[in-house]
Formats: sequence, structure tokens, C-alpha cells
Amino acid sequence: MIVRRRFRLTPSFARLIQREKGGLGHVEGFFPEQQDRSSWVRLEEGRGLLILKTIGPHGEAEEQTDIPVDHAHALLDVCAAEVDYTRTVLPIGEAHAFVDEIIRPRALHLVTVEFASDREARDFRPLEWFGPEVTEDRRYTHQSIALRGLGDAPEIPLSDAALNSLIDTLEGHVPVPARTAITRP
Repeated sequence: MIVRRRFRLTPSFARLIQREKGGLGHVEGFFPEQQDRSSWVRLEEGRGLLILKTIGPHGEAEEQTDIPVDHAHALLDVCAAEVDYTRTVLPIGEAHAFVDEIIRPRALHLVTVEFASDREARDFRPLEWFGPEVTEDRRYTHQSIALRGLGDAPEIPLSDAALNSLIDTLEGHVPVPARTAITRP
């Protein structure tokens, strides 16, 4: 089971990350929603995927299978809605952050971190350059953005600390959480 935490990201940071690390274009087309499952097709550069997410007694399960690129194009033609984005994978310590610059249906920037367990996800301390967390806000899923859109989101304030944290991350220096100082007698 993969556990994800998602955060908004200021557009200038997403632009800087993409400039430094590049990115791959993606298109996701979503089929109409169903109560206990959702399905969509993803077209990455040179690769097609059909994805099924089900909700069962043990939580969410996501399965994907490769499909020919021509089939992915055909399925996109019959999808209810699409989202286009550029994804940049950025290492942060042992994990990876997925920085998505959503282009269509509206400009939005998100960063997602995946974990192998709930505990890892809970213990994760967001980096200074991450914006507000939107993990629990279903409006910020690609599916919801494609099918329902998203109203205006407030701007994310910038700070020197956030910029320095991002530069450290781009240079491969992930900050270690501060330890509590021990006062010796």
C-alpha cells in the first residue's frame, strides 16, 4: 500500500525545480466516477498506462497496467475529463518528491511524497519549501481537478528560509530534523 502526502507549491519554486531537473509531460484522462473505484488512463512520454483504484475494507489499492500508446490515445478520446501536467522527480533523502506543474485545466503546482506505511507518512516532516498540506482535501487530486475544476487558491508566501531549503534540496542536502539540545550540569 502506498501512502501519499500532498502539498501546494509556489509557482516560482516549481519553475526553478523544473529548470534545474527537467520534467516529463503527462496527460491523464478520467472516466466517470463510481462509488468504490475510479479508473483513468495516463499517457507519459512514450508510455501508456491504464490505472484502477479501488476502495475496500483494507483501504485503497491501486493497480496499473501498461497499454500500447495508440490505445492510450483512443481511451483519452472517450474520457470524461483530462489533466495535463509536467512531472519532475526530485530526491529528498531516501524518498522522492513528485513535483507536478499542472497546465490544464488550470495552472496549479503540487508536490507529492509517497511512503510505504502510514507511520512513515505521519513521521515525515515537510521541508521548508513545501506549501500548505492538501492531502485530506480531495479537491487537489488530479481526478477532482479534471472532473470538477478548482477555484482560485490563495498565493503561498515566499521566504528566505523556504528558498534556502529548496536550494539545499536541489544540491542534494536534505536538512536533518533539529535535535533537542541537551544541557549538561
